[in-house]
This record gives sequence, C-alpha cells and structure tokens, in this order.
Amino acid sequence: MSDQELRGRIQRMVLTEMARLGHAYAPVMSSNRHCHLSREDVDRLFGTGYQLTKLRDLVQPGQFACNEKVTLETPKGTVSLRVVGPIRKETQVELSLTDCAKLGLKPPVRMSGRLEGSPGCVLKQGDRSIQIPRGVIIAARHIHMSAEEAAAYGVKNGDIVSLRVEGIRAVTLENVIVRSGEGHVLEVHIDKDEANACGLEDGTLSRVIVPGRIPGSETLAAAQRPAEPTKPTMLDLTGEKARLIMEEDVIRASKNGYRIIRYGKDAILTPLARDAAREKQIELAKAVE
Repeated sequence: MSDQELRGRIQRMVLTEMARLGHAYAPVMSSNRHCHLSREDVDRLFGTGYQLTKLRDLVQPGQFACNEKVTLETPKGTVSLRVVGPIRKETQVELSLTDCAKLGLKPPVRMSGRLEGSPGCVLKQGDRSIQIPRGVIIAARHIHMSAEEAAAYGVKNGDIVSLRVEGIRAVTLENVIVRSGEGHVLEVHIDKDEANACGLEDGTLSRVIVPGRIPGSETLAAAQRPAEPTKPTMLDLTGEKARLIMEEDVIRASKNGYRIIRYGKDAILTPLARDAAREKQIELAKAVE
C-alpha cells in the first residue's frame, strides 16, 4: 500500500466516524472526459486480444487510468479521451457540457451504465476507427460509499443528497446520487465544468447535506430552518389601568404558554383568578414602583 493510499484510507475512517456524530463531509474529485471500452471495442481499436496497460490506480477499488487514449471525432471537432479500466460490458464515453458544445453533441445527463437513448459517436486510434451506436453521456454528479460508510451517513444506494462547497465561489450542488455497495469507497465525483464553476480543487472536503436525520445529529430541516423567536413567558398587564383579572384570563394565559402574569398596583384580581393561577402554576406578580 502506497503512502497516498494509506492517507486516503485513514481519511475515510475519520470522515466515517465524523458522519456518525452528525458532521458529514466527503472528498470531492473532478472527472475529466474519458471513456470505458468493451472487450470487442478494445480489439477493434488496438488489436485482437490487446490488454489495457495501467497508468495509475484510481480511488474506487479496481478502477484505473490507462496509458491508452482514443480520439472522439464529430463533424464539428475532435477530443482526446483517456481510457479508464477495467474493460466494461459496453463502451461508454463521458463528456462535460463544454465538450459537448464544442463537438455538437447533445447527450443526456446519466449515471454510469445507463446508456439507453444516448447518442453514439466515432472513436479512433491510429488508423483504426469504430462507430458506436450509443454510449455518450454527461455523468450525473454522484457520491461513492461503501455499505458501512453509507450507514454512517444515514443514506442508502440511490438516495439523493446535496453538497455544500465553501470558498470564494461557494455553491450548493443538488441532486448528488448515492452509489453504495461492494466496490465503492467514500468519494464525490463531479465533472470539470462543475469543479471550475465553484473553484474546487481535487480532494477538497465538502459538506454532505442529507435530507432527514443523520445518526447522532439533528435533522437537516431543523439545522437549516431559522430559529423560531423565543416566546415570552410573562404576560404583562401593567399598562392596563384598573385591570380586572378574572379566572378566564388566567386560563387563557396558561393556554398561550405564559407562566407569569404581571399586573399594575391598581389591578383587581378575583378569588377565582387566584385559584386558577394556583391550579395552573402561574405566578401572579404585582408591579413594584
């Protein structure tokens, strides 16, 4: 295990314990344009039986950036795509909105693997070229979590959370989809457009906002709702001259949450009012000049 991997593991352990206490944060990484290739398309682009070569491991278990690149070509332009392994069941290209504007493509915003209704494209590598019928998407922002991490954050696979990015370009990113289960560890993925818009550097810790109660914390609604003004506990009647205070006045004060009735020196209290005050445990306080 490398030093970087060890630091990442320790950080995730600390963040998981913090989440159990109601302080939910996660590291955020921006994803540049890239592609995942099927076995068939690797063979067509690089040669039959070709094995992708690892450039570096990624944080998500088993995922790695490859040395190999391909070129996506449209009538409006081209972009180079890093291949990300391992081999997938179906080829998938992930672009940003900026990339799509340059290339003249209009793909849907989707989670990885949901390719129905997405456009295809031409991919090239050297003198080899293939046309894929579908597979170009803009990746929906999402957060990876192991099952243990998800439990600590109070979420499950498929839930929707928000992400609060602080700084000079602070912003709250909505509709962050939870991906939890085997093969996932704590990490938020957004694309380069989103990261640039809020000035976010890779690895920055940002607050995860979970609707409802996080274990060990108040509910999100309570945390975000402005504090209600404190209701006074004393009913002040000193401004009313020769006020007659009756039983119904005391009962009404009790229903409204008052614990003290303050009255002027010339006020008149009926015996029933005094009895009601004793019963309701309301203090009758005469103003002192």
